[in-house]
Amino acid sequence: MTLRAVLRLWPLWLAIAAAFGGALAWGHYASLRADLAATRAELAAAQGMITAYAEAIEIRRRSDETQARLHEAAAALDHQLEQMEGGDAPLSDYLAAAAHNVWR
Repeated sequence: MTLRAVLRLWPLWLAIAAAFGGALAWGHYASLRADLAATRAELAAAQGMITAYAEAIEIRRRSDETQARLHEAAAALDHQLEQMEGGDAPLSDYLAAAAHNVWR
């Protein structure tokens, strides 16, 4: 086949090159679509984790507030008992055991 015969078939070579380029582009496009789908799935999972962490933080905050209120109430009760008349008097064995069970 001579150069002239090859050059005469330029539309065929152009069509082959275009088909090859199109196939490569289609493969790249399909790969990008798969990557996009995977990224969207990862994003949804991450958003779910963020929501769960935010909920856990809120639960912890409420628990800490409750613990602080209980601690303040117990401290106020201890202070009140210490300030009452006879607060420094020794307890009977029965009351000492009961107090030990309550405050340990």
